[in-house]
Amino acid sequence: MKNILKNNSGDVGIGTLIVFIAMVLVAAVAAAVLIQTSGVLQQKAQSTGTEAMTEVSSNLKVDNIVGTANANNVSALNISLTLSAGGEDIDMGQVVVNFINDEKLANVAFTYTEDRYVTDNQVLSTSELGNLYIDLSTTSQQLDKRATATIQIIPESGTMIVKDIVIPATFGGKTKIALFP
Repeated sequence: MKNILKNNSGDVGIGTLIVFIAMVLVAAVAAAVLIQTSGVLQQKAQSTGTEAMTEVSSNLKVDNIVGTANANNVSALNISLTLSAGGEDIDMGQVVVNFINDEKLANVAFTYTEDRYVTDNQVLSTSELGNLYIDLSTTSQQLDKRATATIQIIPESGTMIVKDIVIPATFGGKTKIALFP
């Protein structure tokens, strides 16, 4: 009975099996975390893409700005608008117009009409020509000769339009003055 053999290979095999199972569990947890993260990133990318398409495709385009002049100043602005190519309909009741001159920034009231309309005349759609009329005399912001001002047109969705206008030095007897383009 003196020849008893000690065999430790069974202990090593069980240790190796435990390490292998632990590695499989760690790999499974890591895979689950990666899959969840990729799902969150995919959702964020889709929502960002949708927002970017809305920003790009719903732009207003200012065709011209005409000022109504008396002998000394411009007292009203008529802004002609259309949609850019591929633009989505814009509810003009939700548009905000800011008027900035040398003295102040003011959110101004405007009247919206359409020269040519296809759908509801408060919604600017493709192939429609809309007009914003701003009466500057009611806000005491008439523009004298050589004055400058900035108009910001902010739709509910899409890019803000910013147009700078410069009043000419003389009106030449005209009552309608082209300020843009």
